Amino acid sequence: MEVRTGDKLEGTVSRVVDGDTLVVDVDGQSRRVRLIGVDTPETVHPKKKVQTYGPEASAFTKKELAGRHVWLEYDVAPLDRYQRHLAYLWLEAPSGGEDAIRRGMFNARLLLGGYAKVMTIQPNSRYADLFARFQEEARKAKRGLWGK
Repeated sequence: MEVRTGDKLEGTVSRVVDGDTLVVDVDGQSRRVRLIGVDTPETVHPKKKVQTYGPEASAFTKKELAGRHVWLEYDVAPLDRYQRHLAYLWLEAPSGGEDAIRRGMFNARLLLGGYAKVMTIQPNSRYADLFARFQEEARKAKRGLWGK
């Protein structure tokens, strides 16, 4: 199934790899998904040691997403060089407005909770300005990895 900019597909999370990577079943097809715009500390990287706050970020993602019905929203580039799907992951049907993003987009919830830092890779930057504000909000409140 080809994916285009702006596509919104429904699926179920079948496995959480780490804080920002998971497997979503969409129409009987497993897709390895890397969340756009966020980077959680490493826990499973073959060449890096487990990073500070990585286990907490992975545990949060597993608790929130394992087995859950979700929506994938695609930006400009649908795949990365590892052939992972690049998407914003929604816990409710995607909609506009900051309140809906804070409440329903998991990428945003990772930033707001201090589980991730912003990582913008062009051309996928639809929410980059908002994500930067969310990160600053978490940093000022000393949430998660921004704590002591």
